Amino acid sequence: MQKLLINIPLLIFGVLLLGSTSCTKEEKEPRTREIEMAELDSLIRMLENDGEDIDTTDLSVFYIIRKEGEGPFPKAGDSCSVSYIGFLPNGAKFEDSRDIYPGKIWNFNYMLKKEVHEVIGLIDGIGHVNEGGEIEIYVPSDLAYGSRGTANVPPYTTLVYRATLNELKPKL
Repeated sequence: MQKLLINIPLLIFGVLLLGSTSCTKEEKEPRTREIEMAELDSLIRMLENDGEDIDTTDLSVFYIIRKEGEGPFPKAGDSCSVSYIGFLPNGAKFEDSRDIYPGKIWNFNYMLKKEVHEVIGLIDGIGHVNEGGEIEIYVPSDLAYGSRGTANVPPYTTLVYRATLNELKPKL
């Protein structure tokens, strides 16, 4: 019984010590657009230093053509069939067309309108590859999920897509 009485104050002290150290842990700094832009700049510089040929769209989406396709490039109203995988800059996969769309392919009418497509940067990048082509697209958050993010994408996070334009049917 005396051992139990001695251990109770030690137990209380341990709980208080644990509680006080958990309150002093630093909280993770919230993401900002400035942090994202610094990370994106660093990523692009690293790719350039590795010899990658990076181009930029009019909307400031960065891309690398991994495989040239054939034929015309998408224009407004054209029907596109695209397979893609979306990654965070740390390499974590957040989305895959094979898991979302029937036939594992995303079919859509090409159109650059923010009110129509939430991830306008992905659409913008796809406009720079032709049928059979493969592209890697770096989309700043202001052309994707922005400050709100999603369940799988933190706020102010650049998205990286690896996409293939499987088929392009011109608008009739």
